[in-house]
Amino acid sequence: MESTIKSAAQSQKTYKVTNGQKASILIVLMVLFIINYADRSILSVVLQQIKISLGFSDTELGAIQTAFQLMVGAVTIPLGILIDRWSRRKLAGIMAIFWSIATFLTGLCTNFISLLFVRAAVGLGEDGFTTIGSGWLSVAFSKAKRAMISGIFGIGGTGGSALGMIVGGIIVTATGMWQMPFFIFAIPGIIFGIWAFFLKDYQSPRKEGEGWLNKQYFKEWLRLFKIKSYLFTLLGQMCFGMMLTTWSGWLPAFMMRAYDINAAQAGGIVGTAALIGILGSLAGGFIADAWYKKHKGARIYLMTIAQLFFAILGGIAIYLMGSIPIPAMTVLLMVTMLAVGMCGTLIYSLTMDVTPVTHRFSSYGIVVTCFFVVGAIGPSIVGAISDAHGGGAEGIRAGLLWLLPVTFLAVIFYGINWKYYPKESQLVSDTVLAEK
Repeated sequence: MESTIKSAAQSQKTYKVTNGQKASILIVLMVLFIINYADRSILSVVLQQIKISLGFSDTELGAIQTAFQLMVGAVTIPLGILIDRWSRRKLAGIMAIFWSIATFLTGLCTNFISLLFVRAAVGLGEDGFTTIGSGWLSVAFSKAKRAMISGIFGIGGTGGSALGMIVGGIIVTATGMWQMPFFIFAIPGIIFGIWAFFLKDYQSPRKEGEGWLNKQYFKEWLRLFKIKSYLFTLLGQMCFGMMLTTWSGWLPAFMMRAYDINAAQAGGIVGTAALIGILGSLAGGFIADAWYKKHKGARIYLMTIAQLFFAILGGIAIYLMGSIPIPAMTVLLMVTMLAVGMCGTLIYSLTMDVTPVTHRFSSYGIVVTCFFVVGAIGPSIVGAISDAHGGGAEGIRAGLLWLLPVTFLAVIFYGINWKYYPKESQLVSDTVLAEK
């Protein structure tokens, strides 16, 4: 059976994707997404080793994380426009190869400045990959299956984070070299980046005679902000991003200081918890799609509930870190990541459901930009507060607790969105043409 997106104007040029082609697109994009997040999470599990080896302060460690986050979101909007108007397969391949080379170079850094700029380069390469993946899949698969497919794709984020922390922690502990995980994880990114060039893409939607970029495109692009559901989703993600990127970036180092454990142990605990996020991604997609058949507002309802659980459970974990046994903390982190996995899955659907296919990548690019640029502030804030409190576990705890109220703002914004999403999500068509 083929998934077909019909074109009223030229049915002979309909974008048709066989089951095998759909599987190839999903597998390659998901694997690259896994590698993408593994490259990110490696840094968090080796922060303590870098601090000791290179003599960095927590403020400098926070600045390195901030530089990466800023670059992940810095050019997502123009990149989203480029994806809308050019080729998804070419961009996916170029980006994967670029970030993999930068990941390898991370292991060659010997001082703060070089590490700052190289991690910024990794962020630049990884910038917008979730935009390509989620938007492309929203066209290749039907809307009725969108949340479930997003859940499968979302495995890349949670699974990649777990892979980077667990395997990265094992590698650095076994070799005694914080650089080694970066050398190893660069290889598969290049391999699958090359594969991406051969996936079946579709023709970027443009009217006959319309140029690659024009005033009408940008005029319609500005109309995205008139979609109220999209606007409140954007605000919610900004708040969620600030807490999640900061929380996950400092968590392994927080555990190492609070429980006096090594990188392999901390990476194993946090990585195992992150693996539970995969269940959250799949469960979130399944529940959202099943509920969607009965009520068109199901996806926004579930997102609000998942955000609330993350805010509460994440706050408890921060407060109790070091004061309860490691097994109990591990269980708490697992349940927290279950909620995070659901949030990651649902954001794709919430954005794609209310934005036109002609601007779908740039619209999600805006969401990603706001998520990471606003989120980039958090790691530096925590690093500075930690140094002000003398460092150690208590320093990180103080910084994270200062940011916690922002997480509850996300819950409020998504709650407001209950009023707009159900109606606006029914007004969007997914029609595109096949690639020439």
